[in-house]
Amino acid sequence: MIDSSIATENSNQRLNIQTIKIKFQMKKLILLAVLSLGTFTYAAAQKFGHADFGEIISLLPERAQAEKDVQDLQKKLEKRLNSMIETYQGKITEFESDSTLAPAVRRSLQGEIQDLQGRIQEFQQTASTEIQTKQNELMGAMFKRVQDAAHAVGKAGSYTYIFDSGSDAVLYAGGEDLTAQIKTQLGI
Repeated sequence: MIDSSIATENSNQRLNIQTIKIKFQMKKLILLAVLSLGTFTYAAAQKFGHADFGEIISLLPERAQAEKDVQDLQKKLEKRLNSMIETYQGKITEFESDSTLAPAVRRSLQGEIQDLQGRIQEFQQTASTEIQTKQNELMGAMFKRVQDAAHAVGKAGSYTYIFDSGSDAVLYAGGEDLTAQIKTQLGI
């Protein structure tokens, strides 16, 4: 009898353990279902839009002035470069045409030519950097303006993300095209 009561007690304990395990698994499943539903609801609530920022920037009224500023800078730098090249070519012509120059004068003139050549190369690099910096400065200001307008449109329309459809980063332009709304925000 003691053996049968111990066996019954062990059996009851096993049933209780199994019941606890089943209840625990059910709680895990319910929790997983609630979390999944919450994630699905959150994902469904997200709104996506896209706009062609390049197109918008090309229509900004200040773009023409920015291009003119860069062209003016290029012309100014080209004028200075051409002046340096003329001086360089004059020195070369003087060096090549006057063979009666004393050897010390020829070495001095050759040194001037090499110095001018180095200054011309340095100027070309500096000018290129200066032009690129000016373009970045002007384009950065325009991009910032378009970005601010996109933020305003996104906030007003409750968009989670607005992608630049003009870039190679957007592989699929799903969602709403907001280009027109951003243009309106900018007054263009």
